[in-house]
Amino acid sequence: MGNPITQDKIKKARERFVHSINPDDVCHLASSFRDDAPCRVFQPVRHGAFNICFFVEFYPPPADKGPERWVVRIPMLSSLPLVEEKMEIELATVSYLPLGRYVSEKTTIPIPKVHAYSLTANNSIGLPFTIMDYVEGQNLKDLGFRRGRNWVKLSGRIPTAATKHLHRQLADVYIQLRQLEFPRIGALGLPSKGVSLTTCHADDIQVCNRPLSLEMVLQESEGLDPSTMIKPKQTYSTSREFVDALMWLADNKLDKSPDLILDERGAMSVLYAAHHFKKFINDTWLHGAANNGPFVLMHGDMNLLYSNLLFDKDYNLVAIIDWEWSLIVPAQFLVPPAWLTGGSLDFIILGSTSWFNREVQHLRAAVKDREAALELQPRLSDEWAPMETGNSSPIASALLCPEKAYNVYWDLIFKAEFPITLKTTEADIIERYCKVIFPRISQFVETSEDRKAFLARKIQEQTEFFEAEKEYFNLLHVRKVLNESPQRYSSHSKGSPLFDN
Repeated sequence: MGNPITQDKIKKARERFVHSINPDDVCHLASSFRDDAPCRVFQPVRHGAFNICFFVEFYPPPADKGPERWVVRIPMLSSLPLVEEKMEIELATVSYLPLGRYVSEKTTIPIPKVHAYSLTANNSIGLPFTIMDYVEGQNLKDLGFRRGRNWVKLSGRIPTAATKHLHRQLADVYIQLRQLEFPRIGALGLPSKGVSLTTCHADDIQVCNRPLSLEMVLQESEGLDPSTMIKPKQTYSTSREFVDALMWLADNKLDKSPDLILDERGAMSVLYAAHHFKKFINDTWLHGAANNGPFVLMHGDMNLLYSNLLFDKDYNLVAIIDWEWSLIVPAQFLVPPAWLTGGSLDFIILGSTSWFNREVQHLRAAVKDREAALELQPRLSDEWAPMETGNSSPIASALLCPEKAYNVYWDLIFKAEFPITLKTTEADIIERYCKVIFPRISQFVETSEDRKAFLARKIQEQTEFFEAEKEYFNLLHVRKVLNESPQRYSSHSKGSPLFDN
């Protein structure tokens, strides 16, 4: 969760930024890249946290077809740091321009064609922009994914025709991403600033940017200075170096964020989980044999969100959009998406691992069939075999999204030591926490002066933040940091061990 004071400031700045852009100026910009043909905005402007999109069409349309439609996407300069770097990474990854292609040249993954771009404000609208084809399509939520007969059978165990079709298309995408191997971990870009993506050769695009994740940008926007460790142009030659950087990023947030919504017991639990999650990753999860590769391309958002996949009414995949967080990562991070059940990563964490693993089995079967049809070695299907029963997918996601790491540790890793059965009562859970888990956490903290000092500092920072929050939002009361005894155990406290069925 982000700092609410910072988030409120960003939200207000974003609203001002959106209203500052004149749609007529955007249309004039688009026309300048299409022989000055007149154009107009044909549907309402949309924006998220990081970009604002204007949807324009040129008129009059040709007699034999509908109007040509483009999207003009402008980054939210008011709330988005590292704009030029983010845009370069995306453009280097997806550009369809004649001599500047990468994914479009080497795969059949559907990506909107890029018509023009500017990484700087040196243009007619005074803002960075990307202009690309508009693709008519709906995301899976719009298509009722996991709701209704098309997606769910009464048995729940056999995929429907629509689900099988989705799995075949996902298999195609993931197989192709797995085939694109790179010499280093990072993100794509142009090694020379003097070269344009519209004129360069595909071989000019290299792994020359740091792996700029969403977490990196969020920390940068909150003033947590992640670039002090993960510097611009930083790339990695081993999986361990990359994982160390990700875990440093998680530690950086824990160390510098003033608002982790913690009571004293919850703070102890988070500190314990952070330490042991890191230990588990290094000792158990990370594949030592693959330390030097292979390194492959991943979308960045597609593992957690299905909103970046667009389909037609017959469930055919027509585009994958928003590659701004694309990374070159160890193949161990290219995992089945967390939304296969229709839920989020939290849905898996809070007790739906068996359902998710069953969906992974179906998707892996589609991957295996597709590999055979293409006469490929069963590389990806073999790598995904352990994921039919394990927790590799949520663990990989948690490494890239640190705020999920603590619950992944308690609910998937630690919970394996204390399994819940149908006979386990709430009283059993409370007794286990009071007699086994809390003493273990308490000993972990009390036996280290550094941990005790860290805990005291975080509680003081949280108290000061609550005071600042009251003043900023004009609240009537100041929130307090609770000092709870283990007997007041609540499984819904953030950072606490969760044992929900």
